[in-house]
Amino acid sequence: MSRPEPRPADGPTRPTDPEDLPDALRSVIWDVVRRFRYASQTETDLPWTQQAALHRLDKEPGLTSAELARAERVRPQSMNTMVAALRRSGCVQATKGAADARRLELSLTSEGERLLSTLRSRRDDWLATRIAAEFSAAEQDELRAAVGLLRRLIEE
Repeated sequence: MSRPEPRPADGPTRPTDPEDLPDALRSVIWDVVRRFRYASQTETDLPWTQQAALHRLDKEPGLTSAELARAERVRPQSMNTMVAALRRSGCVQATKGAADARRLELSLTSEGERLLSTLRSRRDDWLATRIAAEFSAAEQDELRAAVGLLRRLIEE
């Protein structure tokens, strides 16, 4: 049984009051994330948190479970459970570290890479289609500029 596609929350398209900006930004980011989740539902049963762990390991292979937990801001116990499930599904492997054999370093398997590629492709296709259909060339330039601003927002 397929679930209905999520609908965006109502809200201002361009807040004029500076005090409204955090709420408007949070709301639209939440809606985009929900749409990404929806776009990947047909490809996998993996929960969103496990998909995020796959993405992180693709960007930063060789993390331990504890390092992955810190990077994803979850409890180590929760990450251990996630990693165990990802290993059972064949998406992640653990190997002994070259410098320290006690260190179990995590990386994607070929199945994990394939799944992540499929998920990204699905999300990118959805996003590219929406951008091309909804935004003029000038508005697309504004979106490009916004990417840098949003990146600065989340850097620590």
